Amino acid sequence: MKIMNGTNGHYSNGDIYWGILGINPSNGRWSYLDKRGILRSLSRSLNDANGHLSKNGTNFANIYHRTSEIDWIEIPKITSGRLYICIGSPCYIKTFDTGFAGPNIDNPSDPNINVYFDFIEFTIDDSGYHGNTTRVDGFGFPLQHRLVNRNGTYDQVVGEREDVSRAQIFDAYLSQVSEPFQALGRQQAPYRIVAPIHGAFREGGAQAKYFDNYIQRVWKKKSKPSTQNVLLCNGPLAEDPSGCAGLNRGVYEDVGAWKIPAKYYSTAPANAYAQFWHKQAIGGLAYGFAYDDFNQQAAYQEVKDPKGLILRVGW
Repeated sequence: MKIMNGTNGHYSNGDIYWGILGINPSNGRWSYLDKRGILRSLSRSLNDANGHLSKNGTNFANIYHRTSEIDWIEIPKITSGRLYICIGSPCYIKTFDTGFAGPNIDNPSDPNINVYFDFIEFTIDDSGYHGNTTRVDGFGFPLQHRLVNRNGTYDQVVGEREDVSRAQIFDAYLSQVSEPFQALGRQQAPYRIVAPIHGAFREGGAQAKYFDNYIQRVWKKKSKPSTQNVLLCNGPLAEDPSGCAGLNRGVYEDVGAWKIPAKYYSTAPANAYAQFWHKQAIGGLAYGFAYDDFNQQAAYQEVKDPKGLILRVGW
């Protein structure tokens, strides 16, 4: 794996931090990847170890590396991996013997609220590499995720386009999405654009009932989902990828349109936040909500014989 600085001089390689956390399949322990490509078990003691991070009087584990320190690094098999990329400052993550506490953008006092960060999700196992960029929680900065295999038959890129800057994405978001979704681009600016469930669409928010009338009209099953269930694809929608996708995409009533991307998001109510990321994405592929992979619309990649992964950090 290689982290590529694509900020066009806005930040140096020493300003880009990255860290990998996941489960080590050899022992089942939550671990982090050291600079030699070895998985080290997480523990509470890491928060106070030599070289630990500190912010607001609290200590945090230093599981990060600068792009300037490492060119390529070999990644071993890992389950439920998460690669955090941070610009200008590392993220502040508490580690425990049984896992870690990642950034919480719903908590205004979280130490990462004023940190520029983003992440990808991945697993490497006996069947190969499986990973994706994601906008399910929000957007920090443009990312491209390039995966190449050993025999030369796979070389694909997903993520935001390289020719669009971060500032242009923010401007486009505010000008292109419908009014109920616009505040998501201002709520935690300049650090990120947040997903609907982290803004006015959460329970008790101004848009908390955004999908409710639509659900009441089209949902024929006994247990009706809420707007929050639609955005999170949980509750009655937890085992219903096609239904959750249909509601988010505004095509639930038209079963014939479920497999026709050109018809997605054409009528309200629909998840305009998710629609925007598909417009910005290479090949139109993006994870705007949890079941955005229904009908293969997600920025997901996998290959049996992975050779190299390049992650380009844009700005």
